[in-house]
Amino acid sequence: MIIDFHIHMSDPKFAVKMPVPKGPKKPGPARVLPRTPEEYKKNLKEMGISHAVVQHMAVQPGTTKAINEFAKELSKDEDGFFFQYGAFHPDDDPEDLKDLRESGVFQGVKLHPYLQKFVIDDRKMYPAYEMLSYLNLPVLFHTGRDFDDPSLKNAFPEKILKIHRDFPKLTIIAAHLGAFCMYDEAEELMAGQDMYIDVTACVTFCKDMAQYKRILEKHDPDKILFGSDYAMGDPSKELEYLERLNLSSDLMDKILYKNAVQLLGI
Repeated sequence: MIIDFHIHMSDPKFAVKMPVPKGPKKPGPARVLPRTPEEYKKNLKEMGISHAVVQHMAVQPGTTKAINEFAKELSKDEDGFFFQYGAFHPDDDPEDLKDLRESGVFQGVKLHPYLQKFVIDDRKMYPAYEMLSYLNLPVLFHTGRDFDDPSLKNAFPEKILKIHRDFPKLTIIAAHLGAFCMYDEAEELMAGQDMYIDVTACVTFCKDMAQYKRILEKHDPDKILFGSDYAMGDPSKELEYLERLNLSSDLMDKILYKNAVQLLGI
């Protein structure tokens, strides 16, 4: 079993152009991206994925409700392939998070400080974190650097760690090893903290395999999740890169599915 804890899928009405780092085009035919939930599921299953957690985002104010309605429709998938992390915008009322919990559909919430233009430790966000803690709803943060503007620090490790100290009961998933494209900081500051990390985008950006392995082996083995950023990323390539680390079979099983099963409560 493999659970991809970090994929993206949007209702076409609210699709956002995700930032992709600039670079030379790779040779070969252009990659054909999925257009429907059925195509997503078919492609992911062909790549060996048993279940996927869709990380929904409300990039624009006023779109949260419609995006979460789309998520509710996805949750009706007959074989339960997709799980849902709901959308929440920084301008939304934290009381709205109660509806996510009461719906029985959402296992958590996704926040992206750069796309949603907020700073993780802004006091404006504290009522939302308080409500998430109260409701026992995990939050998955994009962490580390922005794709486009290296001067921004909205999601740097010290900001995540401040939230972790101020809200010790909040279940945090720090995506991208805890610090996207800041792997020295991820190793020094984030590995070993009492929070989840995922391995999303490591195949593309974490090129020091020895460091990648050190980070994973330093962290709590029960708090590492597999993710790919599909459809931008490729779970089969992410898996192949992870396998090259020659981790223990017990740790691999935890990363690929056991920790996700525990966190999702399935």
